[in-house]
Amino acid sequence: MWFCPCSLDNSGGRKNERPLEELLGKVIKNLGPKKRISEEGMAEAWRGAVGGAASTHTRPVSFQKGILTVNVDGSCWLYELTLKKKELIKKLEGKL
Repeated sequence: MWFCPCSLDNSGGRKNERPLEELLGKVIKNLGPKKRISEEGMAEAWRGAVGGAASTHTRPVSFQKGILTVNVDGSCWLYELTLKKKELIKKLEGKL
């Protein structure tokens, strides 16, 4: 049985002795699967972030590894979103 070295007191004896397996189990449990965003949830957050007019001309198509991919109707909407990129990211972070 292995014990966490931080459970040793100054005299070399064990205080609050707990098996390493128990500590690792708790860590692994806390690292569990991250909350997954549904397509509907992402679409709703997108509409809220970009507003009415832009949401009719743009649409989020994927969100993988922290990268949101958005389809747009034309280059003018791409330009508009590019100008507002930082603002949109902040709004989306607040909604997700």
